[in-house]
Amino acid sequence: MKYKPYLLKDVYDASSQKKFDVISTFAGGGGSSTGYKLAGGNVLAVNEFVEEARTTYNQNYPETPILPDDIKKLSGQEFLDITGIKSGELDVLDGSPPCSAFSVAGSMSHKSGNTHADAFGKTKQYSDIKGVSNVEDLFFEFLRVADKIRPKTIIAENVEGLTVGEAKQYFNKIQNTFEDIGYQVVAKVHDCSQFGVPQRRRRVFFMAVRDDIMDQVGLNFMTLSSIFPEPNKTITTLQGAFDGLEYDKEEVDMLTTKWKETAYYKQTCVLMPRNPEKVITSTDYHPKGWHFNLKIASEFQPSPTITAMGATEKTAGVCHWEEDRKFTLGELKRVTSLPDDFILTGKWAQRSERCGRMVPSLMMKALASSMYDNVLRNI
Repeated sequence: MKYKPYLLKDVYDASSQKKFDVISTFAGGGGSSTGYKLAGGNVLAVNEFVEEARTTYNQNYPETPILPDDIKKLSGQEFLDITGIKSGELDVLDGSPPCSAFSVAGSMSHKSGNTHADAFGKTKQYSDIKGVSNVEDLFFEFLRVADKIRPKTIIAENVEGLTVGEAKQYFNKIQNTFEDIGYQVVAKVHDCSQFGVPQRRRRVFFMAVRDDIMDQVGLNFMTLSSIFPEPNKTITTLQGAFDGLEYDKEEVDMLTTKWKETAYYKQTCVLMPRNPEKVITSTDYHPKGWHFNLKIASEFQPSPTITAMGATEKTAGVCHWEEDRKFTLGELKRVTSLPDDFILTGKWAQRSERCGRMVPSLMMKALASSMYDNVLRNI
C-alpha cells in the first residue's frame, strides 16, 4: 500500500462534518486529534501537560481549548465546564497515558505502596504489581476522569509491552477498572503499518463502550471485538513515501554533519550497508553488539518505530537508507502520517521528539472511524 500525503486543509474539511465529539487527554502535539478530525470528529477540548507540545497543538488547531495542567490536578468536571457539555453526553474520550516503564519484554522494576485509592477513593491495592510508579498511575487518573465525564465510548493507546510478561497484571487491572466504572472493553495490539502508516509501530489499543450504549446498539461481550477496524492485508512501506517532499539544504547538511560526529556513526553505522532490502540493526556490526537502537531503514519496508529520543539528530535511532543522516522533519511527518504542512515548534530536537511521541494520525483515523460506524452512528 502506498502512502498518500495530505494537508491541514484536508483535516479541517473532514472535521467540518462533526459526526461525533471528542475530548482528548495526553494530546501531545496533536497526532491523535488529527486522526479524529480526519474521521469527521469534532475535538471539543484537549489536555496536555508539556508546554512545547501545547504550543505545537495551538499552532495547528488554535480554535481548540487546551487544559494545561497535570491530569492528576484536573477533575472530570473541569473538562465538562470548558466544553459546555453534561456528564454522559460526550461521544469519545481519548487518551494515551504514558506507561514508559513497561518494556516490550514486560520487565518492570518493583515499586510498592501504590493504591487505587489515590484516583478513585477506593481501597483496591496495586502494590502487588511490579513497576507501578507515579507515571504508570496515569492510566487510572485517565479512568478517574472518564468516570466523571461518562463518555459513550473510550479509546486509549499504550505500549505493546503492557500485554506481556509481568506487565500483564497491570494490563488486567486496567481492564477491570474499565468494568468497575461501567464500561465493556476490548484491547488489541495493532501494527500501524497495516493502516496506511509507513512505520512499523505496534501498540495496544483499548476500545470501550458504556454499558447502556452496549444494549442500545446490540453489542455484547462476545461481539464487542468487532468494533476494531480490520487491518489491511498489505503493509505501507517507505517506497515512494517521501516523493514530492521539498528539502531544506541547511537541514540536510546539519543532520549529516551532526550524525557523522557521533560514535554511533564512526563505530557502527559506517560499517552498515546502504539501500538494504530489509531493515538492518547495528548489533551485527558493532564488535561488542552495542548501539542496538541504531537501524538503517529500508525503502521496501515500513520504517522501524520512531521513538521520541531516537528521532533526534545525534542519538541511536532510525537512519535514512541511502544518506548518512537521520530523517528530516518532512520525512518524520510522513512517517508519522501527519499533514505535510503540519507545524512543529521549538528546537529541532523538540520538533522531532513530537513526531516520536505521537500516535500516527492515520492509525487513529481508522480506530475512530470504526468506532463511529459500529457504535456511535447507531445510537
